[in-house]
Amino acid sequence: MKQKQRAVADILADSHEPSIDGIIVIDKTGIVLAFDSSAQELFGYAGEEMIGQPIETLMSNLQAKIHPSYLKKANEKPNDEARQPHAKRTIIGKHKFGHSIPLAITVSADNSTESMRFTGVIQDLRKHEVQLTKLFQDFQATTESLNQRIEFDSLLNSHGNQLLSCSADDFHSTMENALQAIAQFLSLDHSYILQFSDDLSEASLWAEWRRSISIMKPFPNRFRIPNSQIFEQALTSEDAIVLEQGENKESEILFQLAMQLSPNGFISTRINPILNGDRALVGCIGFSVLDPSHQTSETQLSLLGLATQLLMNAWGRHQLIMSAREADKKIQAKNKLLANKAIFSQTLLRASNTLFLSNRRSLQKNMEEILLQAALISGHQYALMYFENDNPQQLKGFVQQHLNHDQITLKNHPNLIQLISQNLEENIIFQLDDINKMELTVELLSELQLDKIQGFTAVKLSRADKKMGFIIFYNSLPVLNSNDENLRFLQLTGHNLAAAIQHHSIQFDLELSEQNLLSANRMLAQQALHDALTGLPNRRAFDHGLLQEFDRAQRHSSNLTLLMCDIDYFKYYNDHFGHPQGDVCLQQVAQLLQRTFNRAGEICARYGGEEFAIILPSINQQEAEIQAQRLLSKLLKCKIEHAPDAPLDFISLSIGIAQLTPIQPYVDTTALINAADKALYLAKNNGRNRLAWATKA
Repeated sequence: MKQKQRAVADILADSHEPSIDGIIVIDKTGIVLAFDSSAQELFGYAGEEMIGQPIETLMSNLQAKIHPSYLKKANEKPNDEARQPHAKRTIIGKHKFGHSIPLAITVSADNSTESMRFTGVIQDLRKHEVQLTKLFQDFQATTESLNQRIEFDSLLNSHGNQLLSCSADDFHSTMENALQAIAQFLSLDHSYILQFSDDLSEASLWAEWRRSISIMKPFPNRFRIPNSQIFEQALTSEDAIVLEQGENKESEILFQLAMQLSPNGFISTRINPILNGDRALVGCIGFSVLDPSHQTSETQLSLLGLATQLLMNAWGRHQLIMSAREADKKIQAKNKLLANKAIFSQTLLRASNTLFLSNRRSLQKNMEEILLQAALISGHQYALMYFENDNPQQLKGFVQQHLNHDQITLKNHPNLIQLISQNLEENIIFQLDDINKMELTVELLSELQLDKIQGFTAVKLSRADKKMGFIIFYNSLPVLNSNDENLRFLQLTGHNLAAAIQHHSIQFDLELSEQNLLSANRMLAQQALHDALTGLPNRRAFDHGLLQEFDRAQRHSSNLTLLMCDIDYFKYYNDHFGHPQGDVCLQQVAQLLQRTFNRAGEICARYGGEEFAIILPSINQQEAEIQAQRLLSKLLKCKIEHAPDAPLDFISLSIGIAQLTPIQPYVDTTALINAADKALYLAKNNGRNRLAWATKA
């Protein structure tokens, strides 16, 4: 008997059971061979009382009746060596004095000796009730957190779509609705968006939601911000300012500024900066908790970060739309002004139309032809243009890129530019009929003689009373035709050219704004259809893709395969390594899915939590099974180490497969998903790290 007990100890040496409340060894007929001291204490029998007795003595009447059938099945599957515990059940034991004992028993078989033996490791469930309750509570908390995340993702998707699709006029009310929905969901009391003046000395309220309108004081429409430099430094140095009541007193100025941003005070407040395309601070989004019972959890703060990013992206997109609208208004105003002035002359009308209808490639050529035409009509021979160095960057960039024809510059005509600029300060036109009639400096005469300029007329280029530069029409002979009509013609020509240049520069800037708008739209579309953590298509994109492939398969009588995948024992992984590392694990699995299924039409999506879905069109059952097995093998080769207390050494998947074929139809995509989901649970119940096929529809 001592030899047998030592063998039992060897079998259990590597057991990972958290606690053992008794060990019993029986032979193949159910007779007790070993009954340790813990079992004696648990059942009330002495060792000598139970050795040689049938194991049914320790069972309830019902289980004593069915136990022989279990024993018979176990004897029919002999094994060549001792195995670790593999068959675990919950049973009701019977104490010597008759009362029942709830037990969990793990049984292993040993055929390494001449006679088959079975070893049972017993746990008293009464002792583990507190632990089980804690596990259940943790499970409930995890489930609630996942449900909250799913519900919040749905809320963000809904409001994100509304912000993306609403008109510019409806954007303000749509944003306030989003602020309210997010704050209410996360148990916040006050949310707002402020716009800052360029020097950050003032702030104006753009949107606001208060939980209690009657009790909470509203923001003033405008208010001053003292110590704006400290405020700017704090907001632009971090993603968010987070202040708690009674804390952060080391920055008293910052704390007082935050108090001003929350006129009702706060328990905690979170202020996120809004930056423009030049990374300049233009506003902020704030969320505050005023009620001590509404304290936010870490999960809620994580969700708030997602919501804040969505709101800032939507707000930035709206600003681009408004900038484009303002630019369009300017263009319309300039066009109207130019149309009114074009009536003075058919030549000016044709010139104006030509300039405004020019594309970028033809603009320079058309402008040169119009300048030459205007020069000849007005009695001149040539024309050159000059643009001021202090022009707005928008205009300077346009001129450098699209108006590269010959110009006079400060480098080669500094004295001529100085003379003309001084005379055009108060006048629109400056004319010098003959350079010999005026006393000029030697340097200026040298510049004029170099270009063979004997007389010229300079016309100011300006828009909205701001000087852009000038045009110089000149002759190699003294100007002869200089009546008022010609001067008026040159003046209107200058107006036309200035307006055309402004028009095309605004169009150029508008195109840049439209490109930024398209980029913002693409970013929002990406966020709406892709999972932020893994980069895979999200549930919404999956539903859309599955419906398309389902319809295509039905129309063409082709196959459509759906794989539902779930990471095995992922809760063990999260509990041991923590959720940040759990996110890394999800990203690794997602990357493997993308590398494995990347053919045209194949879609890998994050279905929810640790569950993924794969759509494989136009493959047969054999190929689908090969693909699924390949995925299982590839993941195991990655050797992503599992949690120490997990039943498996490495991260693995359970896969459920359902296939739509002409002879195996499904009513709709929901039926196909349900079938694959049931197959997934079958794979789990069969031991995990495997695949299972759905039964017929």
